[in-house]
Amino acid sequence: MTAKNSQSELSYEQSVERLEEIVRRIESSEAGLEESIKLYEEGMALGRRCKEILTQAEQRVEQLSRESAGLDPARPNEDRG
Repeated sequence: MTAKNSQSELSYEQSVERLEEIVRRIESSEAGLEESIKLYEEGMALGRRCKEILTQAEQRVEQLSRESAGLDPARPNEDRG
């Protein structure tokens, strides 16, 4: 399994935890330049993953809200009436 594949399988919470770990390592100067660059790249990918998960969650909440309000989920811009 590649790092990219394993990242796509992480939950939001796991991704945030790994991001925090990366930030700590970079800020502590434990890692050398090359490792810091690799960690930064991993962090950027994890950030994108978190944003994707949050966007999907937001869309799902909007859909559920519309359904509970009796709005047609296929026509999100129209009011009842």
